[in-house]
Amino acid sequence: MSTFRIQTTQVRESTSSIQKKTFGNESTPDSRIFGLDILRACAILLVVFVHTSFLLPESFPNLPWLPDGVDLFFVLSGFLVGGILIRQIRSEEGLSWKSLTVFLKRRWFRTLPNYFLFLFIYLLLVYFGLLQGTLNKYVLAYFVFLQNMLVPVDFVFWESWSLSVEEWFYLSFPLLFFISLSLFRTKPRNTLLALILLYLLVPLLYRINISAKPVDLERWDLWFRKLVVTRLDSIGFGLLGAFIYSYYADNWQRFRNITMVLGFAGLCVISMMTILPDTFFFKTFYFSLTAFSIALMLPKLNSIVRETIPGKPFRFLSRISYSMYLCNLPILIAVKHFFHPQGDFEKTTLFFVCWLLIIMMSWLIYKCFEYPFTKLRDRL
Repeated sequence: MSTFRIQTTQVRESTSSIQKKTFGNESTPDSRIFGLDILRACAILLVVFVHTSFLLPESFPNLPWLPDGVDLFFVLSGFLVGGILIRQIRSEEGLSWKSLTVFLKRRWFRTLPNYFLFLFIYLLLVYFGLLQGTLNKYVLAYFVFLQNMLVPVDFVFWESWSLSVEEWFYLSFPLLFFISLSLFRTKPRNTLLALILLYLLVPLLYRINISAKPVDLERWDLWFRKLVVTRLDSIGFGLLGAFIYSYYADNWQRFRNITMVLGFAGLCVISMMTILPDTFFFKTFYFSLTAFSIALMLPKLNSIVRETIPGKPFRFLSRISYSMYLCNLPILIAVKHFFHPQGDFEKTTLFFVCWLLIIMMSWLIYKCFEYPFTKLRDRL
């Protein structure tokens, strides 16, 4: 019996150390989980590949089975950021207004500098006529992340839609937790679970409510895929993973291989299905099932702490992924404006040149702009 208790204690201590590493300071090399770096690197590779695919020759095989990289980002963000909040809630201090202020400061030092840098770049490009877009009073919505809350405002800085979804999660989840805890005076654990269910159900019900209207692919993209109110459940599934990881760590570890297989298979099946935007499934359950499949893969990926394969490329892409996400479209827009490749060789060459430019520019932005702001938050 004593041996069993010692082994159980060791497992719990090991799980606790992994939780601290998972939900710790992501800017510290030792705090990064390699499996999650792989997921983040795959997410940005998928996003940039989709954006650069117009340069591939027509003979290049179609790959309809590739998942949406943004969905991977959403689930991963819910898992990591939600895990930080849950860990704070479970601490002796609990989630106080002071700790919430520290949390938001750290998040905003991580996300806002790059966001506003590229927002101003886009505004200048449109103002001087170097980029097609519309400048009017609705541009102000971009400064407070309201460009796609309930209706799409698709005038400029098009990739900002996903950042708006994440920013509203950062702000709404802890505030709703405070309000719910003070109104209903339930246990923090029960309040957390209720909020997670809220994040999973409300966006789905909203999509069901607006699904009666016929849509084409562009309208589906704007009104179902890119609204805050329709996509918070994707982050919610990552948040659910953080909840299970925090409160049911033993089961999380025990079934990680099974859930990995199920999640990967589910993601492949859903991704291979032809997108028919006017069908009920793709307006409603498509997003939920995709995020659920990705969340099932988290236990296994989160257990890969050390590099099991040559990891430097994944670590590198993971670190510059945010800058890559923001800078790839401006570079591609410039390429479309100045270059008009004709043959397969020219297209293929320009495809690899674009990738090289995107990676180099992302590294420069990360090194000279993003990383200094991330370090600054630790000193303030």
